[in-house]
Amino acid sequence: MTRQALAKNQGTLLPGVNFVPYGDVHALELSLQDKNVAAFIAEPIQGEGGINVPPEGYFKKVRALCDKYGTLFIADEVQTGIGRTGTLWAVEHEDVVPDILVFAKGVSGGLIPLAGYITKPEIWDAAFGSPETGMIHTNTYGNNTLACAVGLQTLQYVIENDLPRQSREKGDYMIAKLKEIATKYPRLIKEVRGRGLFIGIEFQKQAELLKVEEGAVEMMAFTLCKKLFEIGKCFVAFTFSNPTVIRVEPPLTTTYEQLDTFLNVFEEAIHAALEELGVTEDVMN
Repeated sequence: MTRQALAKNQGTLLPGVNFVPYGDVHALELSLQDKNVAAFIAEPIQGEGGINVPPEGYFKKVRALCDKYGTLFIADEVQTGIGRTGTLWAVEHEDVVPDILVFAKGVSGGLIPLAGYITKPEIWDAAFGSPETGMIHTNTYGNNTLACAVGLQTLQYVIENDLPRQSREKGDYMIAKLKEIATKYPRLIKEVRGRGLFIGIEFQKQAELLKVEEGAVEMMAFTLCKKLFEIGKCFVAFTFSNPTVIRVEPPLTTTYEQLDTFLNVFEEAIHAALEELGVTEDVMN
């Protein structure tokens, strides 16, 4: 989400918060050059932005720049962590070690709210390593034993069943099949992208090119999500920060039979969504 969108919808931002375009190494270096930036925070693959995969090698360059200018690198793995992208942590795709890694969602299998972070020893010691600092950050429901027990069992299951590998292989299969479908509707589907079972399908924006009313394409993602559920009980979500993208994020334990069911329903849902939006068949190819 851009600075402008945040300011419009959430009010005034804290002073000193800078935004740089995702994947733009030059813009990042310009922001870090005064050596007065505490930390750079980024998702290894943007989730709410529309499943945006960074350019190859981007985070290796991020790591080098943060080291050069004395800035901490924080990886936000709330959506990408625990095997979702085909490795346990998405930063592993580039063999990068952040200073701080935050995680949630998948660590409890989506059953019970649980979040945490991993950091280097010197950072942990600075925050929690003494009686003076250890109790500064507290919360009512921290140290939730039930949530932690669920988290431990989830991690054990993920590791014993090698779910990151399963996610990678099933994701390769799913992305390839979705790209085949996309080639049938080049004027409708702009791109299929992602890693593992973290997949985005983006629809074209050019209403004039598609010969539809302004706004119809923006409604396509929402309507398609609805039709997927109505026709095949396939639950997917469109992306709030980029409403032309729907996100396909099945459980890592999903079967190939279930993936094929989704793929079959997907094309049927496309036709049903276009019909509901009043878009003519000539937009299809």
